[in-house]
Amino acid sequence: MTIDGSETCIYCKRQGSSREHVAPNSLGGNCTMSCVCEKCNKELSAVDQALAENSPVALSRIRLTPKSAFTTFLGGYASFEDSTGRETAVRVMNQMVPEVRPQIFVKGDQVQVRAKDRESLNDLIAFIDSQISKGRLESTRVFISEEVREPCFLMHRDKAAVVSSSTHEKAEQFLHLVKSQWPEIKAKLQLIKEHPTAQTLPEIALTIKFRPNDEFRGVAKIAFETVALLRGSEFVLQEGFDPIREYIKGDVKLPIPPPGEIAVDNRFVRRLGEEFRLKFTEEHGVLLLFSPPNLVSFVLLYGENPYFVRLATLAGDDQWLRAYEFSYTKEGHGELSELELAQHLLRLSSRELGISAEQASSMLLELQTKT
Repeated sequence: MTIDGSETCIYCKRQGSSREHVAPNSLGGNCTMSCVCEKCNKELSAVDQALAENSPVALSRIRLTPKSAFTTFLGGYASFEDSTGRETAVRVMNQMVPEVRPQIFVKGDQVQVRAKDRESLNDLIAFIDSQISKGRLESTRVFISEEVREPCFLMHRDKAAVVSSSTHEKAEQFLHLVKSQWPEIKAKLQLIKEHPTAQTLPEIALTIKFRPNDEFRGVAKIAFETVALLRGSEFVLQEGFDPIREYIKGDVKLPIPPPGEIAVDNRFVRRLGEEFRLKFTEEHGVLLLFSPPNLVSFVLLYGENPYFVRLATLAGDDQWLRAYEFSYTKEGHGELSELELAQHLLRLSSRELGISAEQASSMLLELQTKT
């Protein structure tokens, strides 16, 4: 469902609008608003990707998204060692299920391949054909690790590949060999016989590169756009939102970190830990609290990744609280009424509220009679 917004972009304040997912599509959000211009929409997609693939949220996304929902996969690099000791790259899918991606190893005149099925192997052959015909094979992205025993050409996405190698020199030699011997290699791949492997789940090694500054910008983006959703696009065009608006657009100010730590801009967003005790959804949720003059937000993703967001300093006397819930399986979204919010809190956070299980059950029953 698309909700009408403003013809003025809530980020650059220029004319023009396009469909913007309030909770990112990659996280399962299906609520869209026409409140962001095409240019800002495209430029800010990187922060949505960082939140979905390069943050702790990525692990919740892969672990909790059911197989029946839309297809997900973990960013970064994942692999397991087979019985011969060879490293096989995989893509980690919904509910942590590994999928072997098409990949080839060439050593001397020997060609070995790993793929989940014949169709996947044919996709790899067609991809390399295309890259060679376009003169792009030599520019394939290279992943360097001292642990890589022999170069490997991996098609990690439908139209993207990476060469894993211990050195750049070996990667270049490998790509040259594949290109120069491709007709012979291709013929061997087309004739290769399938050898199904057991369907037991192997022990997977994961390498994920976290991007906390983009992650935090992505969280701020969700909170900011939820304000636009609940209070209207014109409301967030106020000057009081300019600091976080610029931050989301990329105005990140990095402090000088202590030795061994990563520089993170914590001016607007902070990841919460044990201090966040009010779980109000098992999905994605945003709590907005205006306690004059401060507008703040609590963002909860997958019911287990809490963040605190400082949104704006605004004029006004009335205190208010609003809550919105998004499904992570694209099954719906909507504002929570005060009654619904109270029911969520009693069901999910009664202990944190100092209420016993028996009291919570009694209060829930009483609230249900009022619906």
